[in-house]
Amino acid sequence: MKNLVILFAGMADGGHLLENVFDGKCAFDLSLEWALSRKNSVKTVVLLNSTGVSEKIIERIDANSQKAQIAAVTKDAWPAAALIEQIAVLCEEYKADYALFSWADCPFLSSKLTDELVKTHEEYKAEYTFADGYPYGLTPEVIDRGVARIISELAENNEKNLHDSGCARDAVFSVMSGDINSFEIETILAPKDYRMFRFEFESSSRAGLLLCKNVFDAAKAKNISAGSNLDPVEFSDLASKTCGALKTLPHYYNIQISPSYNTKSLYNPYDKLFAGKTLPQMKLEDFKNLVKKISAFSETAVVSLSCFGEALLNPAFLDMAKEVLSYPGLSLLVEGDGLLITEEIARELSADSSRVYWIVCLDAANSEMYQKINGLGATEFSKAVSAVGLLQKYFKGNVYPQFTRMKENEEQLEAFYRFWKEKENPSGGQLIIQKYDNLAGLLPEQKPADLSPLERNECWHIRRDMVILSDGSVPVCRARADEILGNAFTDELPEIWAKLDKEVEAHIAGNYCKKCGGCDEYYTFNF
Repeated sequence: MKNLVILFAGMADGGHLLENVFDGKCAFDLSLEWALSRKNSVKTVVLLNSTGVSEKIIERIDANSQKAQIAAVTKDAWPAAALIEQIAVLCEEYKADYALFSWADCPFLSSKLTDELVKTHEEYKAEYTFADGYPYGLTPEVIDRGVARIISELAENNEKNLHDSGCARDAVFSVMSGDINSFEIETILAPKDYRMFRFEFESSSRAGLLLCKNVFDAAKAKNISAGSNLDPVEFSDLASKTCGALKTLPHYYNIQISPSYNTKSLYNPYDKLFAGKTLPQMKLEDFKNLVKKISAFSETAVVSLSCFGEALLNPAFLDMAKEVLSYPGLSLLVEGDGLLITEEIARELSADSSRVYWIVCLDAANSEMYQKINGLGATEFSKAVSAVGLLQKYFKGNVYPQFTRMKENEEQLEAFYRFWKEKENPSGGQLIIQKYDNLAGLLPEQKPADLSPLERNECWHIRRDMVILSDGSVPVCRARADEILGNAFTDELPEIWAKLDKEVEAHIAGNYCKKCGGCDEYYTFNF
């Protein structure tokens, strides 16, 4: 059977797919090498975006010794419907039985795994075949020519797929999932599940490129293949024990802009954590400089303004929030009691509503329990609930009432869930059930149930989060707030971040300090 290889390089900005960090080659070079090595392939087609890096990609194609085997298709934009239609058109044009489709910024596409996919696809006469349990970026999707046209028609019936300027990496499967039982789908399963590591071997972001580079370098040091003939299990195992793969760049910056609170919640650790220490309100100028450094370092990240304090109690809150949103790669998270939310604040930030997330801490299904947990009465409870509806008006789908699950309020968990899960309620069906955190034994144990996994993983927080206090101090994490790595106002963020490598390496080895050993936040994940 004949196949057609399709590489998608139609990202508007190209990401980092042309950076030569793999022994002088880039992610596009390596994905193209994989494509040109495929057996029974009638053509390799690269999909390009006219506003992206298409000229530079075409230059690389023209310089390739197998350029006669490569074609390119360029469009101004690639919504999902346009992408899937193009797959169908190309399969028909080249009379291919099926397409092998992948994004072109995946440097570690495995020929071994692709052969297994193709064998399964052909043997079981599947319409769509994929690999499950492996990290993203090791395999293509296999799409039958006949079903490509059907999926294209499904996409055209969805207004979103027609007009979005860009498509998601799971665009094909996402469209199919609307009528999933109508398709003959096959999958090959990884011998063990690597999904818990959340590895994505692609170079669209700086963190993604760093992940790929670090694993590539680790493989080279151990004489393990990182080319198209790589062994997917050996390679994934290596990544799972490599500090530079588990920890790339901060994805979540938890910043304290105010050390003050409106409530006196039972789970607030502030007085014990900072006993005898006075922290200031963060100054706007310091914050602006900090956000500039964050953008330069991480490129993309979620910035929370709610670490150990009510963000809206900082007089410069609105200006700080706008400063975060002035950087297109950054998103904003505000978690608090909701008591100071106003129409003006919501309106002022709504221009970038898709990048703003709100969490309103309620912790109760009625005012009596709210007073027990947060120390405030019926008026404040009503105001907090109203804040959810007000925010939902401007930030639809990005507003979450939150219930921190404790022994004290466990009896109201079901009522809280049932109320907020209804689509017609103020949050539109969104909610968060938050795990209680005793900060490594600092607070009394209030968990009503132990949800920790049977096997311990390396802590997500020291791998992905950076905590910054209002004086610029950067502690190891929230629970180890007295262990300062540096100052974000005066020190360079990469230097501070590098100091956490030893913590990650200790966790890989199964060695934990007293606080880490007594902490069960290691399996919780922010962004």
